[in-house]
Amino acid sequence: MFDIAYFLDTAIILLPSLPITFFIAFLSFLFGGFLGFFLALGKLYNIFIINKFIIIFVSFFRATPLLVQLLMFYYGIPIFLKMLEIDIDISGIDAIYYALIVFSLYASAYLCEIFRSAILSVDKGQLDAARSIGMNEFQVLRRIVFPQALMLTLPNLLNFFILQLKNTSLCSIITVPELMGLADIESARSSKFLEVYFMAALMYWGMCVLLETLFFKLEKISQKYRKNYI
Repeated sequence: MFDIAYFLDTAIILLPSLPITFFIAFLSFLFGGFLGFFLALGKLYNIFIINKFIIIFVSFFRATPLLVQLLMFYYGIPIFLKMLEIDIDISGIDAIYYALIVFSLYASAYLCEIFRSAILSVDKGQLDAARSIGMNEFQVLRRIVFPQALMLTLPNLLNFFILQLKNTSLCSIITVPELMGLADIESARSSKFLEVYFMAALMYWGMCVLLETLFFKLEKISQKYRKNYI
């Protein structure tokens, strides 16, 4: 029978996991966005060796499941170091750092394509005009390309952040105590799986609804300034 009292108490039990969940989602999105932007530039400028590496990198992280990537890094790196006979003890490294690395690389692969498509959508006439008045490539990127690309891709970026937040539930598989990880621990302790996972689902839902509301307002604000750049 569904235990309503325990179900409500579960919210207090799971609440401490929310900062870790946001921490992983936000930092990986930030690092992934930084790396993804430079990967997008690398693809656009088409430097042969670098471009080939970027294509392989993006293809791998977009075409393999995030869960597989987590397990591959978490369990594979110690084995790989041992195979190379590198005597480095990494057993003390917290699992959250593996999650941050994998999530950042995963995000960079997706954000690379998001940024690339946004940059390509900027009117080439504006770029030619900027170069004709003496702007160098860095100034063209900073003053012309980046502001417009950011506004064009803002909805996609915000949607990807929500996706990244939900993806953090996979971190539980490598023992990171985020929302899903703490839910696994609590459900195993109490054996009340329905109550715990239902509360976890409601908390994910609540976070996503809150973010969607905030992002909708942010998009409305950005639209007021979009005409100044596009």
